[in-house]
Amino acid sequence: MNITHGLLNGQVLQRDRNNQGNARIRGTCRSNGQVELRVLKKGKVLRGHTWTPSGEAGSRRFDARLENLRAGGPYRIEVRVHDGKNMPEETAINDVFVGDVWMLAGQSNMQGLGNMEDAPRPHPMVRAFYMRDEWGQANEPLHFLEEGVDIVHNGYGDGPNRPPRSKLSAMRRHLLKGVSPGLGFGRAMWKRTGVPQGLVACAHGGTSLAMWSPELCEKRGASLYGAMMKRYEKLGQPVAGVLWYQGESDTDTPQQAENYSANMKNLIEAVRRDTGQAQLPWVIVQLGRFASRDKKPWNHIQEQQRQLPNVVTFLDVVPAVDLELDDSIHIGGKAQQLLGVRLARVANHLVHQSPGVKPSITLKAVNVVPTPPWNAAHMVSVEVTFNNVAGKLQSPGRPVGFALIDADGNDTSQIYKTTLHGNKVLLHTGLTPAQLADRTLRYGHGQNPYCNITDKENMSLPAMTAPLPATVEP
Repeated sequence: MNITHGLLNGQVLQRDRNNQGNARIRGTCRSNGQVELRVLKKGKVLRGHTWTPSGEAGSRRFDARLENLRAGGPYRIEVRVHDGKNMPEETAINDVFVGDVWMLAGQSNMQGLGNMEDAPRPHPMVRAFYMRDEWGQANEPLHFLEEGVDIVHNGYGDGPNRPPRSKLSAMRRHLLKGVSPGLGFGRAMWKRTGVPQGLVACAHGGTSLAMWSPELCEKRGASLYGAMMKRYEKLGQPVAGVLWYQGESDTDTPQQAENYSANMKNLIEAVRRDTGQAQLPWVIVQLGRFASRDKKPWNHIQEQQRQLPNVVTFLDVVPAVDLELDDSIHIGGKAQQLLGVRLARVANHLVHQSPGVKPSITLKAVNVVPTPPWNAAHMVSVEVTFNNVAGKLQSPGRPVGFALIDADGNDTSQIYKTTLHGNKVLLHTGLTPAQLADRTLRYGHGQNPYCNITDKENMSLPAMTAPLPATVEP
């Protein structure tokens, strides 16, 4: 007797609104008759899950339903075919959990290239569906392209040129880079929800939105979109949401950057259609920093990402502009854990609407006001107000990150002091309204800015571009 679809050793099943997991289990068998299931935890049969008729077997196949398994685990699921005459034919799946499952997709910062010496510790209730199509306890690196079963990730997939498992395991053990936000996110979500977390590794470094195009789905494992859909099908389950970090490769040309929002919208619509989850939540990471002299439309992509919730429902954006790097473009191992905590806050609000949990910080208003303390109309400053601030805005030392950009794209701020007031930032300029007339307000200007303003939960302000109003508030 062999299970071929619907349940894997170590799997996390997605809980429903009743906090329970369900699965359709299919496979092959020799016997005909009634399929029965039972569930054990710590060697004891779970109440309400003794041997229960759950399906039928015939023509060397069986089909059964596991139902109403409460969130938690690990469980042992035993399956048998009972024809009423002979000894039952049996099999079992071990270490099954019920909780929340997340697709991790995008490019290298989601794949994870933070220093492995800073990797977070694993947690028994945080699981990963690795690229080798096996579930296990989540350990960084969650993404190891060389062991992927899809050819798009390594050129050989599950074919004859695949290296032996022993070689792949040795390669994985010696990686110096590989920390993603995934394990930090899973640990933070476990702490917030108290239910097991499943992380499905789908990301691939250096990839543009064109490479993730849904139009390539028919290529299956030879395309990124097709490989992601294969992984979803293998789960046999819905998921709680998608975590997405991508956009660096779409700064390569002005046309790519210009089309970013439209392409993201198309991708999200396709995933929701093809998974049958019309309101599938997405939490995306806004581009972080890039320490390079190469001039790219970095801020243009960041601004489009910031605005995406205005055009795509059930989506929120997490900032990364203030996070430490481990090389010129990749979020560091320690910072990836902080990013995971930020993702967990936003996902918890977006998916579970947990009371008291705030979404990401968003811009509320920009006003030009008289510069204190003189209150002279000819001296003005800029007051920036934000929504969704936990506690109040804070910074280690002098608040930094805002700039006033002129029509030529130059930083001519003349901001001599920045002060924080609850959910407001006051940029003291001592400029006149006429001098501000051609300026644009930015937070995180350029590719490698220094930004250090967060709320009390260490959620950063987003990188942003905003016009200044023409009139001065009294």
